[in-house]
Order: sequence, then C-alpha cells, then structure tokens
Amino acid sequence: MGRRWLLVDVGNCRVKWGWVENGGPLLAGTPFPSDPARLPDELTRHWAGLERPDAVHVANVGGADRAAVLGAWTRRHWNIAARFVEVQAQALGVVNGYQQPEQLGVDRWVGLIALRRDYALPACLADCGTALTLDVLDHAGRHLGGLIAPGPTSMKRALLRETRGIREFAEALPEFPGRSTAAGVEAGVLWACAGLVEKTVRALGERFGRSPTLVLSGGDGASVGRCLALPHQLAPDLVLRGLRLVAENPS
Repeated sequence: MGRRWLLVDVGNCRVKWGWVENGGPLLAGTPFPSDPARLPDELTRHWAGLERPDAVHVANVGGADRAAVLGAWTRRHWNIAARFVEVQAQALGVVNGYQQPEQLGVDRWVGLIALRRDYALPACLADCGTALTLDVLDHAGRHLGGLIAPGPTSMKRALLRETRGIREFAEALPEFPGRSTAAGVEAGVLWACAGLVEKTVRALGERFGRSPTLVLSGGDGASVGRCLALPHQLAPDLVLRGLRLVAENPS
C-alpha cells in the first residue's frame, strides 16, 4: 500500500513543508507565515487542495498555540491526528549532547539526524533563522552541543527597536562596507553571523584535526553563505529531510 506523508517544519516565523509519496522524492511546498492569528487561513490556502495524506509529521518550535491550530486543522479537514516529533537522547546514530536532551530544539534534532545521514563527519550545522544556531557532530555522530545567537532578522529588529536614528527600511543588498544606513545594517548583521560561523568552524578544525563539513540551513542560510570565506553546502530542506528519516524509522 502506498504511503503519502505531509512533513511540516513549524518555526517562529514560517511554516515550511513538503510532500513524500510512495518513497519518492521530497517535494517542497511554498512556505507561509506561522503567525497563529493567520495560520488557519494560511493552512486552508496552501493545503485544502492537497490529497489527503496518510500521516502528518511535524517538527514544531513555534509553541503550543501553533501546534493546537495545526492539529485542529488536520483533524477537521482530514480526520488525522498530526504526529509531533519529540527529541530523544539517541536516535538513528545521533547521540544528543545536551545534559537535558529535551531542551534541544526539535528542528535542530531532526536536522542533525539528516546531517549525519547525508554529509561527511565531523560536521557543523548552521541554521540561520530567527535564531542562528550552530550544532556539531563528531566523527561518530555524537552531538557535542551548540551555540545560539540572534539571526540576521532578529538583529535588525533589535537595532530598529533600541537604536535612535535607525528606522524601518527596505532591505538593501549586503554591500561591504555599506554606503547607506540600510546597506550598513544589512551587511553588518550578515557579516556578524558569518563571523560567528567562521570562528566556530576554525575552532572545530583545531579540535578535530581537520575542518568539519559546514552545512547551512534556514531562511537566511544563502544570505549568510554569500558572506563566508569557507566552503559550505546549502540545505534549506534539511529539517524536512530529517523528519522523513524519523517517519521512516519509528522508535
């Protein structure tokens, strides 16, 4: 019997999702805002025309309100209870490095599962979203922990909120150095994120004896990547790929 899965990555700002049928390729859908007030309408707009899936697998870091909206929608429209993935101490060859494993974000967890399967180890995953998170797997797939910092959009919002003379403006190209306030802010936040990534990778290279594989994900991954002087690979669908692995290998 065929399997039709909807894979969903619910973040603080966006919902990213994809479709897998009969073991075929992951087909990515169009991301949409995850604002709880808008979410019911967004779900209907993007999913009402889909064929009913056999299962809905979700990695949710957007909080209980978004989970409740999504769960209610799938029950009402498809009579399906969404399956919300939980972080484990160990799964699919990845050992969680957190002292309290459940405190690791589920998006980071499933991203690490895909990282171990698809890339050479040791490896560093930089997820460039609302937060910039960096997570490290050693040669054996052990998670050594990570770093958490504001992502580019969060940095810009902080500047707009806390700094006099900087007002809301359209994004500018990240020229370096910037020749306007907008360009200076855009370049500044991207180069700040890139600097943290590069410093982390250099430190890991000294620890491992060679530079780890660097993989960038998240909505700002490509923008941060353009500021890097290091080899890297872009994986915007890494969380969905990890969700698929979890769905294929239920514990």
